[in-house]
Amino acid sequence: MVPTRPCPTCHTPLPHDAAYCAQCGSATHTQVIGEAEPVGATAAVSASYEHEPARLTKALGPQLELGALIGRGGYAEVFQVRDRKLNRDLAIKVIRPDLIVTPSLLARFRREALSVAALQHPAIVPVYDVGESDGICYIVMPLIKGESLKAVLLRQRRLPIEEVQRIVLEAANALAVAHEANVVHRDIKPENIMLEGRERNVRLMDFGIAKAVDSSEKELTGTGVVVGTPAYMSPEQASGEPTIDARSDQYSLAVVAYQMLSGRAPFEGETARAIIAKQLLDQPAALDTLVDNVPAHIVAALHRAMQKNPKNRFDTIKDFAAALQNPGYRNPPSIDPIVAPVPARRGGWVPWAAGFAAVVVLGWVAVAELRRPPSVPAATPTPQSPTPIAVNRPVVDSPTNPGITVRAPVSPPPTTTAPRPDSGRRDPVVTVGPPRVDSAAVPTTPPASCQVLADRQEWDKALARCIEEAQGGNGRSAKIAAVVLAEGRGSVAPDEGRAATLYEQAARAGDPESQFWVARRAEAREPSLATDMYLAAARNRFTPAYSIVAARFDRGLGIARDSAAAAHWYEEAAKAGDVGSQVRLADLYAQGRGVARSDSAARAWYERAATRGNSPEAQYQLAMIFFRGRGVKRSDDEGLKWLRLAAAAGHAEATRELAKRKG
Repeated sequence: MVPTRPCPTCHTPLPHDAAYCAQCGSATHTQVIGEAEPVGATAAVSASYEHEPARLTKALGPQLELGALIGRGGYAEVFQVRDRKLNRDLAIKVIRPDLIVTPSLLARFRREALSVAALQHPAIVPVYDVGESDGICYIVMPLIKGESLKAVLLRQRRLPIEEVQRIVLEAANALAVAHEANVVHRDIKPENIMLEGRERNVRLMDFGIAKAVDSSEKELTGTGVVVGTPAYMSPEQASGEPTIDARSDQYSLAVVAYQMLSGRAPFEGETARAIIAKQLLDQPAALDTLVDNVPAHIVAALHRAMQKNPKNRFDTIKDFAAALQNPGYRNPPSIDPIVAPVPARRGGWVPWAAGFAAVVVLGWVAVAELRRPPSVPAATPTPQSPTPIAVNRPVVDSPTNPGITVRAPVSPPPTTTAPRPDSGRRDPVVTVGPPRVDSAAVPTTPPASCQVLADRQEWDKALARCIEEAQGGNGRSAKIAAVVLAEGRGSVAPDEGRAATLYEQAARAGDPESQFWVARRAEAREPSLATDMYLAAARNRFTPAYSIVAARFDRGLGIARDSAAAAHWYEEAAKAGDVGSQVRLADLYAQGRGVARSDSAARAWYERAATRGNSPEAQYQLAMIFFRGRGVKRSDDEGLKWLRLAAAAGHAEATRELAKRKG
């Protein structure tokens, strides 16, 4: 008998571990452990074993020598270790210190390790051992020489279709072996797909780990828990179904494939719960609306593999991979056709609300038609005489919003109307008052757009028009209205609250500067939201966001620490000329954190920051490189040159080192 509890909204019986109600979409009180959970990410950083290595070293015992932290996820951390007995490098995954390890949890880990150990496939990373000591639970596995698919996607964002097909096929073949042994992975995501060596062979990690941690016995936190990564979790896993089968992995692998092709996950949100709600209730955007030239068979295969109902997916994960490779594949009639996403159903209000909305819209259209001049067709634009294009108009830039440019108004050229020829006809009735005007002869001018009014600096009219266009979904207009309200342009009174709402709307529409503005505003109160917005702005190529995103990945601010992602964004910022990022990138190359260790690359970035940016820190580090001969021919003369420059700029360590060498 599966334990259930009622939905807090509609009272439908739900599995105890359901994070959301599949009937009405209401959130339950179950905790979600996954990378997108802001609180979990912050807690993981503050409660890391990186801050208490002595305790972890003691738990590992004398055979394993603790090395550097190389990864962190929603419920665990990964460290490199050295096996002293067999003289080899390994990796250990350690359950977060803020999650309680119980005897039954350890027993489940051992049970899952035995299941995975029985799997024989080169693409499955084996589990060597499971250990527990002093409340620390860890898994020993081989150290993969390569990088995760997540790191690749952060760097490249999208992958070629052929590469996506290859990765999915290799992963599917490995998962098929597991599924035949009744082992379901339950946490397929880019972090758990490693690409090894020059051939970038697929290696799947963490088999069975999510099942081991998942607990209906409320051992980890005292509440129900759903373990997995929300952006890739199948709907049945998110809703707490007691029996998850192989089709859950199929769904997750399809989500990964969708992201590899489009550059984004199909369901995104600010919190784990927001993402899970979309997994349960929303439809993803059709892939061919996001990416050009995607073959129809790939669109169809992903659409079927991501069906909400597992029964509508492919029978096996191999069938899914085969469909991706088959140009002739088309979905059977039983699969719903691919359509644009529709608003999610929540309870029983949608039908009558939709009907009411339709009545309102139709009524509005009817009124608009009554008000329209009868002789002017609705869909025909009014012809206008060509007017000269003004050049060299003065530009007024917003100092706080460089993306908004407004131009000084240009006086329109005088217009003349040719007299209508006199036909000689006269009305038989003499009328008193203004002469009658033929409505067909009166041209109608459409209202000026938000951008046109902003160009004219007619701020009152621009604000009203921009807000109207923003309500219709125009992100650019929302941004202009936000600028007008934030800065109080013209006679418009500043209104930061309304401006914030419009900036958020523009940010959701994909405007990078608005995303950056929202991130700045959210830094103190919602660090995870700030990180998400900074990252969105950076992905939209907004240069000022690069170094901030890099620093947040580097320090684990509002997101799990990720050295590879930090290095990627530091490099983007460094290439754009940010001196601080150049220095930090050089540090990472010198330490081998997030990138392969390279003395020559470290020296090159230090030198760039020292010469072009006059960075005292870079000058000092460059001096020490020449003194030690690391990545460059040893030279005391070159070292002293850079050391003097750093000391002259007030660098304390450089000053001490110079005094020591003079003495």
